[in-house]
Parts: sequence; C-alpha cells; structure tokens
Amino acid sequence: MVPGAFPRLLIVEDDTDTQSNLRDILELDGYEIEAVSTLEQARQKDWHDFFAFVLDHRLPDGTAEDLLPEIRDAAPSAGILIVTGYADLAGTITALRQGVDDYILKPIDSEALRASLIRIRKLREARDRLIQSERLAAIGQMVSGIAHESRNFLQKISAAAESLQSKVSWDADDAADLASIRRGCDGLTRLLNDLREYAAPITLDRCRCDLANVWRSAWKSLARERVEKDATLIESSNCESVWASIDHFRMDQVFRNLFENALAACSRPARITVCCEKSSASDMLRITVSDNGSGLKAPQPSTVFEPFFTTKTQGTGLGLSIVRRIIEAHGGTITARDQSKGATFELEIPNLAALNSEQIVDH
Repeated sequence: MVPGAFPRLLIVEDDTDTQSNLRDILELDGYEIEAVSTLEQARQKDWHDFFAFVLDHRLPDGTAEDLLPEIRDAAPSAGILIVTGYADLAGTITALRQGVDDYILKPIDSEALRASLIRIRKLREARDRLIQSERLAAIGQMVSGIAHESRNFLQKISAAAESLQSKVSWDADDAADLASIRRGCDGLTRLLNDLREYAAPITLDRCRCDLANVWRSAWKSLARERVEKDATLIESSNCESVWASIDHFRMDQVFRNLFENALAACSRPARITVCCEKSSASDMLRITVSDNGSGLKAPQPSTVFEPFFTTKTQGTGLGLSIVRRIIEAHGGTITARDQSKGATFELEIPNLAALNSEQIVDH
C-alpha cells in the first residue's frame, strides 16, 4: 500500500491489455486510476487532479512528446512516466529534457514501475517541504516585524485602558467598554504570538524522555479546565517502554493543545484517553488521544490541521497546525479521526531504536 491518501494517476495507453495490467498493478498499491486511450481524451481531463501521468509513447493521435508541454504548463508538479515498446535513445533524451521523470520499456516490470512512482512521490514531497519552509521563513520574518510593532501599540492601548479605569467614575457601561478593550488587546496579542509561533522555524532540543511523564505534565497544567469539566485522564499502554528522544517542551506543547481541544469539546463529565502502543512500523510509537466530546465538526478530519481552521468562539485556529509541524519535525505523523462519539488524534513518532545514539541526550 502506498503511504498517504490514494493519489490519482492518469494512464494514457491505447493497448487494452497494457492498460488493464497497469490498472491492476497500481490499484493494488492504493492508487486511484483513470485511463484513456488517446491524447484527445487525455486533454478533456482536469490535470490538476492527478499526482502523476503514465503515458504510452506512441498513441493513435500522436506521441507522448506532443502532450508534455501541455502537462508541464497545466500541472507543473505532476510526475510523468513514459512507457514504450521499443528503445529509442533520441526519444528518451527528448522526453527527459521536457521534464519526464522516468522512461520504462514494455513489457512493464511491475517492481520498476512501483519504485519509479515512489521515487517521484518522495521527490515531490521533498520539494513541497522545501517550498513550504521557504514560504514560512519569509512569513516568519514579516510576522516577527509586524508582531513587534503591533505589540508596542497594543501595550499602549492596554495601558491607556488601565489609566482610564482608574480615572472614570464607576459606571457599568464604561466598565464594560474598558473590559472589552482589554479583551481585544489580549486577543490580538494571542493571535500575533500564534502567528509568530506558526511561521518560525522549529528547532528541536532532543533528550531521552518518558512520554507518559510528558503527557501527565501537560494534563496537570490544565487544572482549572479539568475541574470545570469534571475531567478524568485514562491511560493505556501496550508498550514495554514509552521512552523516546524528543524535545520535552515541544511535545508538552503538543499534548497540552490536544488536551485543551478535547476538554473544550466535552461536556461534563469529560473522559480523555491516551493510549501508547508499537506501530505496525517497528521503529515507531503510536500514541492516540481520544475524547468523549462532540467530534471534529469539520468537512474532513484533515481540515482541522489547516491554518486558521477553528470551531471555537475564541481561538486563532493555528494550534493544530503548530502541533502538526512539531510532530513532523520529530520525523512523525499526526492524523485525526471523527468517531461516533468524540474525536481521536493519532500520533506516530520514532522510538529510541530508530534514532542514532548521537541524537539522544539523557536528561
């Protein structure tokens, strides 16, 4: 199974046996396939929808080279593989110059095809991460400057509100207006801090930590919220050890954010469950955080990780975006699932055995 969420592929192949063979191989690996037989049929598809294109070199109404400039213009990030029944060095060179990722001879070797698509996907993901990092770096520089100047103004507004509160005669409407000003200042300050946190590069100070102690510390820090919701933390572990090489502060931030969201979604009595177990990937630990709340209330579970998505009346919608960046910085993943009652967040991070000893510092 290809990791991730069912990438779509377009096969352009006029030989029905080859088309069927390609479909069988790639659907078995979890790809979603569309297949056509001519260039004209391919042109009628929305190319933005496809992760990659598998093109027969010679087709009834032209060659793959005829389609390459159009694909590169409409879907510049898509992968392109050309399959052909004969070796054509000149054609291969031309195709590679036009941005083709690989050139595969018929009869098709299924393992070579799979390896080529995995390589394309990894290259695309690495490029996307680089682009995202560059964007965040630029945003971070801009946000830091805006945040610094804005905080100065907000501090002046807040100080003026405090001064007015001590000077005006006690009037309920005046007091309410001043309180509203103070809340507005606090809200803008929180937004600026979250923006700066979201855009800033994440650097890790790894140490050997017991994950259970980290989530217990995060839970303890939410004493007021826990009391209000009559909340109980239920722990379950199927691991001999829940030790990992992590940034303690950052992972505390992850669990605190997940617990805060869970408590906000739950009515009394709140029940939050944390479970740790070995992942099917032997070098990973899987931690799930579940609640008995109202669910995610999102069109898709992945939507909750998008910047500024929130269902709260107060909040910036950046918390879970920051959480995902922290987990990914640790070499892990986080996914969300909406249950019949409540929501579950599943984290996977490398265990100690998956890391070099140079990355581990005992604290």
